[in-house]
Amino acid sequence: MIAVNSLPGPLGAEVAFDYNGEWDDDTRTALRETFRRYHLILLRAPDLLVTKQIELMETLGLEPDKWLDGEKFGYLSNSLKSAPNDGQHSAYLYHSDLMWKPEPISAISLYAMAVPSEPSPTFFASGVGAVAALPDDLRAQWASEQAMFLIDFNGGDTRYNEETASPEAPRATHPILFDDAISQRTSLIIDSLFMVKIVGKEGEEGESIRRRAHEYLYDTGNVYRHDWQVGDLVVWNNVALQHAREKLPDQGERTFRRVSGTRSGGISGWETNYKKAKQTVSSG
Repeated sequence: MIAVNSLPGPLGAEVAFDYNGEWDDDTRTALRETFRRYHLILLRAPDLLVTKQIELMETLGLEPDKWLDGEKFGYLSNSLKSAPNDGQHSAYLYHSDLMWKPEPISAISLYAMAVPSEPSPTFFASGVGAVAALPDDLRAQWASEQAMFLIDFNGGDTRYNEETASPEAPRATHPILFDDAISQRTSLIIDSLFMVKIVGKEGEEGESIRRRAHEYLYDTGNVYRHDWQVGDLVVWNNVALQHAREKLPDQGERTFRRVSGTRSGGISGWETNYKKAKQTVSSG
């Protein structure tokens, strides 16, 4: 079995169990239920094997996404030459990965292998918490609204724009109140990076919805800040939560091992023909 302790703030739980041992059915069931309920789990695991990181995603009912080299894991780093975000220190606005595809990634796990001496936190905002806080009339107004999400591969510190995006930039449309299959809750998915417009509401009408949504999403009481330590494994529901980071410190390596997964198995963030696909990865 596992020990579960809520993290300080509106979401997440720290779990403890024999992670490098054999997991029985009770352990697997408890992990799934904890993830469903808390949307984010933290495991302090200084010697976590990559096979166990992969196994955890599979235990959650997900098929790990494959990287371009065919592996089920890869590295995100500001230092490793092999990492798709090598050398990147920029901030990333709040977003959920691959929301610009017809089906976004279901969950993401990052394992901290090296972190700078200066803080380089990841911030998580709860879309589920935002929906719970919405007034009934506003939730009813937004029930049928759709938003377009787009990526144009030019970093993560500036919101993408449909008017300036290249014609081949991938895009997808989703309901702004998104029913998440893992948590079995509804999540508000209007983000700060990928969402370019509310469909059918041009200009200020759509932007007013975006601003109102962000009041609930990014309220300080709806955000969890994770300050990384080497050996931390953080697994989060990519649809129930959005994540962001500030600009990284100028000095110090920041390297994560990443395993992500999808419920329907098989969509990958790394399988796009766009010539700048290497830049689509955020590093948390």
